[in-house]
Amino acid sequence: MKNSRIVVTHYGGPDALQVIEEDCPEPNRGEVRVRVLAAGVSLPDVMAREGIHPETPSVPFTPGWDLIGMVDRLGDGVTGIVQGQMVAAMPISGAYTEFVCLPERELVWVPFGLDAAEGVSLILNYITAYQMLHRSAKVRTGQRVLIHGASGGVGTALLQLGRLIELEMYGTCSSRGAAAVSELGGIPIDYQQQDFVKEIQSLTNPGADVVFDSMGGAHIWRSRKALRRGGMVVAYGLTGSLRGGRLASGQTGGRHPYRAIAIFGLYIAGSFVLPGRKRVVPYSIQTLKRLKPSLFREDLTALFKGGVIGKIVLVPNALSLASTTA
Repeated sequence: MKNSRIVVTHYGGPDALQVIEEDCPEPNRGEVRVRVLAAGVSLPDVMAREGIHPETPSVPFTPGWDLIGMVDRLGDGVTGIVQGQMVAAMPISGAYTEFVCLPERELVWVPFGLDAAEGVSLILNYITAYQMLHRSAKVRTGQRVLIHGASGGVGTALLQLGRLIELEMYGTCSSRGAAAVSELGGIPIDYQQQDFVKEIQSLTNPGADVVFDSMGGAHIWRSRKALRRGGMVVAYGLTGSLRGGRLASGQTGGRHPYRAIAIFGLYIAGSFVLPGRKRVVPYSIQTLKRLKPSLFREDLTALFKGGVIGKIVLVPNALSLASTTA
């Protein structure tokens, strides 16, 4: 049996993606072969393709942070799962394929009837949002939060989960994204026409309780200025490195996974030294998953089974390689 998968042949633009066909992989002991029904399409995939994400593998590699699929074959020693079961996983890379072999411990059971293309958005975007809200910021009902990139994948997840706990929410976005932010319960701030620091200080007086910053770099420090005394910036991304899906610098072709990480450390340290008790804390879904894998399983299971589905609008952001290669 043959397997099709997408490979990044070199760091760069979409031309770096190539579909290859090969023999179907066989699971080793303790592994499960999964037939991928849907793989998430996300900004971290773009950043890895460009060579700047901290999780960027060496080329050639298959992108794809997260997936939902069907158990196709069991390796020796696998006892806690059955063939035909629907499962979710976040391998960080390797999901853009028809079949993938993963350790049994990486798989999370998916409720019957959940649409794969919709459900896969819960794995990266909604876990990121859920953990930042409840594990990093520990938000409380009525608090004021500012969400950068509020019309994007994680941004809309933050808005929807924040609305469930009655946060007062503000979101930076372009004029095109303003309607979507409003519909999800946020007050839009047009970052192209408005100074978000002045706007949030005017709207909240004296500032936000929490800012979720996906931009990285010097933008983190501007986000800190939008806080009230004792507030917190949760810094979780480097999307400011991109423009239109390509490197903003115009440089490409190399692997630089740690180029923008050092500045995080400077801002985090500075936030504890400078007056105002305005902290900057980092969030990394992959780091937390590695350090405390039980939390990832617990939080994803909570999103699948905890009554969240039905209260939010899942936006499909997935591909199915089987359909694209058929």
